[in-house]
Amino acid sequence: MNVCILGDARSVHLQRIIPGLAARGIRVHLITHNPSPVEGATVERFRVPDFGIRHVGRWHGRWRQMLRRLMRRYDVVHVHFLHDWGITPEIAAEGVFLVTPWGSDIVDPPGEDPPSLDLVDLRRALLRCADGVTACGPWFAGAIARFAGIDAACVAVLPLGVDTSVFKPPSPPRSHGRAVLRVGFFKGFRPVYGPTYLIRAIPTVIDVCPDVRFDLVGDGPQRLACVELAARLEVEPYLFFAPPQPHRNVANYLAGWDVSVIPSLCESFGVAALESSAAGVPVVASRVGGLVDTVIHGQTGLLTPPAAPEQLADAIITLLRNPQMRRRMGEEGRRFVCERFEWSEILDEWVETYQRVRECKAVMV
Repeated sequence: MNVCILGDARSVHLQRIIPGLAARGIRVHLITHNPSPVEGATVERFRVPDFGIRHVGRWHGRWRQMLRRLMRRYDVVHVHFLHDWGITPEIAAEGVFLVTPWGSDIVDPPGEDPPSLDLVDLRRALLRCADGVTACGPWFAGAIARFAGIDAACVAVLPLGVDTSVFKPPSPPRSHGRAVLRVGFFKGFRPVYGPTYLIRAIPTVIDVCPDVRFDLVGDGPQRLACVELAARLEVEPYLFFAPPQPHRNVANYLAGWDVSVIPSLCESFGVAALESSAAGVPVVASRVGGLVDTVIHGQTGLLTPPAAPEQLADAIITLLRNPQMRRRMGEEGRRFVCERFEWSEILDEWVETYQRVRECKAVMV
């Protein structure tokens, strides 16, 4: 099967999905605004035909013709994230068209500029004309359906999985009774991920558990503000700010953590929670969005209200002071991920989805 994916070559998710599809016999061609090598795919920069002021109509015609040829050339054309690719319902009808929103293309992240109304209308049109729509989790499937005004039953839940051979508990097992415990955060320093709320929770945690240390991994526009906030709160000696890490390196950090914290204000799914659970690390996360699908409160972690540093601190303290609870939640989390989110099985579902959408379109035609 020949599949054309339109998406960001820099996306960690695409860099994981595409090699897995290729290993299952799918020939993938990736068209992207930001070319970068991706294992298992040929990569092409997305180019709009040269614009001519004197013949605007001809320019639009050339663009439409280019996209029509694209739709006809591949067994499936799959858009990841709803950019303006120029695909209209009429063009989508020329082939088999699958759409996968990722999050901020449906739900506006707090602290970021909202999209234009024209772009919102275009995104809705793409979802309504697609032969198939997928979502990473049940909560996000509902959000997509409400956004586009379509039946939620039309949105297939196709989660992002975890390679449990990479994200796994350390060997030998971590000692839950050790003197110095480590709390980790690896979502990055964007407002939507709530890093400042974690920093504000730390003084309360330290007052009760003075031997704890915090690892904060990643980069983003709020990193400097978080460093400065930590200095004002006089908690710098308890914090280690690590630079962004390759995806596989995150597993090395998780191996040394006792608690993983995800204080997000909005999440479409929560892969970071699943990766933490796969590594046997209990999670403290906000009760928002798709995190309710990836953290089972009281079983694999604890959910707290968003933007609430005191409640966040209380949940972290609860886990730090209870080694038996940490051990139980770590074991339950590992079992939860292995049973429902094993990466190899998720990739098989991707292939089955391509086949099903293609067959349904053939019957309709």
